[in-house]
Amino acid sequence: MMSLELILQFLMLSIGFIAVAALFLNVDKKRTQKRLELELAEYEQSHQVSKYEKNK
Repeated sequence: MMSLELILQFLMLSIGFIAVAALFLNVDKKRTQKRLELELAEYEQSHQVSKYEKNK
């Protein structure tokens, strides 16, 4: 049978790993959101340019 200390250490390690993973996912989400906003802005800009070209 595992000792209580070993079980607690394992739990702490698991919680630490989950916390790090959650932090990384949050940072990644923000970066992805910024990139998508930039791509959307570029797409809208190119769309406006092509509309302007058609209306000439």
